[in-house]
Amino acid sequence: MSTIKDIEAQIINDSRGMPTIEVKIRTQSGASGIASVPSGTSTGKKEATLVDPKVGCENINKIIAPKLIGMDIQKQAEIDQTMVELDGTEEKSQLGANAILGVSLATARTAANFLKIPLYQYLNQYFCQISGVELKPAVPTPMMVMICGGKHGGNKLCIQEFLIISQVKNGIKIWHQIEKILHNRKIQFKIGLEGAFSPDIVYDEEALEIIVQGLSEAGFQNGHEVFLGLDIAGNHCHISNEEILKLHKKYNIFSIEDPFGEYDWEKFGQLKLELEEGSKDFLLLGDDLFATHKKLLQKGINNLVANGIIIKVNQVGTLTETLEVIALAKKADYTHVVSHRSGETNDTFIADLAVATAAKFIKSGAPIPKERLLKYQRLEEIQREFK
Repeated sequence: MSTIKDIEAQIINDSRGMPTIEVKIRTQSGASGIASVPSGTSTGKKEATLVDPKVGCENINKIIAPKLIGMDIQKQAEIDQTMVELDGTEEKSQLGANAILGVSLATARTAANFLKIPLYQYLNQYFCQISGVELKPAVPTPMMVMICGGKHGGNKLCIQEFLIISQVKNGIKIWHQIEKILHNRKIQFKIGLEGAFSPDIVYDEEALEIIVQGLSEAGFQNGHEVFLGLDIAGNHCHISNEEILKLHKKYNIFSIEDPFGEYDWEKFGQLKLELEEGSKDFLLLGDDLFATHKKLLQKGINNLVANGIIIKVNQVGTLTETLEVIALAKKADYTHVVSHRSGETNDTFIADLAVATAAKFIKSGAPIPKERLLKYQRLEEIQREFK
């Protein structure tokens, strides 16, 4: 056993230059671990409450730390539950989901370091304990954003993310090819929040045409080694079932995330039925719809509104609750996609989480910016360990 000696929180900057929380835990045995908390730009109303990072750090240092010091670092469930009860609100508005999450993730990393095992192995063992099933870790396939619009792009595109699903080396080739196409077409662009191109174009189909051309000129064929995906972000981008189905059919779109707003359960269900009629293989993902909450996912399962869920640890606020949602998804045969946020840090926790829970896919932005690439590189490190 190794008990917690001290917990210290401080403010760092995320990839947008915005303040966020970093937590370091030390144990009596000398083991330690650090975790930092991401934050989103396009956030749903169902997500747990994030407090001002300065307030969150004070809550950790003055309220959470005194309560957890002396606890066994390997008692993840007890530590998480202690913080949930200490907060006392369903949405974690008293202490802040970002404060609680920082401690929760740092606990896991410290425990793994104490046991001298890889983080993904510790997480896998804990997930198996929670879910009651044996699960072998597996490396997921990246979903990499190439072009961004909506709140992430600052341009006139409605759809928030245009993605490719493939190996990182392929994504890098396609990213550079898209850059050449934009230059050749004399399209002005900037780099968006997640390392994707934010071109000065108006029509969503033009973005898809550029990506399809890019993967073709990089030597790939859509639907074989590379697949296409959309994060429509339906809270902000409002398009019809018919338009979505048209894009799905014309561009062989495999993955569609948040096609409608977070309360449009009926529209989600109708789209799923229509996709099932015309396609054997598709992924309909709920992000804002489910907000990584068990009750919301169960509602989705009961009403047959999707077949996949985006997992974001800061939407719910603790590692334990996140793993419980993943366990429920697996039980219902829902594909879970472990995801980053637009405001990221250099912490690679989500890469280990994706491997630990055998996620089929991981979203971590374009394969170029450091804070995104680090996650993909962590996956490659783990892949080498498997060999």
